[in-house]
Amino acid sequence: MAEPRWYYTREEIEKNSPSRLDGMNFKDETIHRWCYTSFLQDLGHRLNHPQKSIATAIVLCQRFFTRQSIAKNDPRMVATICMFLAGKVEGSPRPAGDVLFFSHRLLFNKDPLIDAKFERLKATVFTGEKLVMATLGFDLDIEHPYKLVMDWVKRCVKAEDFRRVGQAALNFVNNMLRTSLCLQFGPSQLGAGAIYLGLSLCKIKYLPCDGDKAWWVEFGISKRQLKEICDQTLDLYVQDFVVPAGARGEFKQIKIDETKSCPQGLQGRQDGKGILSNVVKN
Repeated sequence: MAEPRWYYTREEIEKNSPSRLDGMNFKDETIHRWCYTSFLQDLGHRLNHPQKSIATAIVLCQRFFTRQSIAKNDPRMVATICMFLAGKVEGSPRPAGDVLFFSHRLLFNKDPLIDAKFERLKATVFTGEKLVMATLGFDLDIEHPYKLVMDWVKRCVKAEDFRRVGQAALNFVNNMLRTSLCLQFGPSQLGAGAIYLGLSLCKIKYLPCDGDKAWWVEFGISKRQLKEICDQTLDLYVQDFVVPAGARGEFKQIKIDETKSCPQGLQGRQDGKGILSNVVKN
C-alpha cells in the first residue's frame, strides 16, 4: 500500500493544493482534474493499454499535482509522461514516440509531423520523466481496487447478479479516478465504496454480514468513510461539465446516512518552480 504521505484530507486538497496557492480556484482545478483524467483514459485506450495501466497513470498524475501546480505545469504533458511511466511500471510499455504520437493526435485531432519539433518533444518526455519521478519521490508502486472488488463480488453476490454488479462496481472504480478520492483513501476503502454503489445501482438489497459485523468492515473502512466516498463519487454526476442535467437524478438517489470523516493530513508537499510548462503545442 502507498505510504501515508500520499493520503490527504479533502480540505487540504480543496484549499491548500499547490494550484490553489498559485491562485487557481477550486472549480478550475476540478475541471483540470476531469480533463487530464479523461485524456489519460482516452490515451490509454488508443495505446491499447489495460485498464490497470491507465489507472496507474491517472494516480501518478494526481499525485504529481499534490506537489506541483497546474498553473506552472502543462497537465497534458505531465499526463503524457505519466502514461509513459505507467506502461513500464505495469508491464505494458510503449515507446515514447508512440505515446507522444497518440497524445498529439488526441489533443489536436491530427497526426504530428515527424520532424525536428516532434523529436524535441520526444526528448522532453525523457527529460520530463526524470522530473516527474523526482517529484513523486520515485514511488511508482500503485495498488488498485479492481481485483479486490471482483473477488468480493464473486464470493458474496448471487451467480445471477454477479456480472451486472461486478461491472457496475468496476465502472464506479473508474469514475472515482476522475475525483480526488485516490488521494484521500486506500484501494480497499475505495473498493468498498464501489461495491456499495454497485449494489445500490443494481438494487441488490441483501448485504452479507458476519454476525453483527457489517460486510464493509473487512475492507478496513468505517460507515462514515463509506458515506464520504459515496458522496464524493456521486457528486461527480452533478457537475455541469460532466453529464447533462437530465442524466443526474438516477445517481443522486443512492445515499448512505452518516456524518463525514477526515483522513490523514498533507505531508511532504514541495513548492514547485514550474516544470514542463506549456510544452505541448500545435
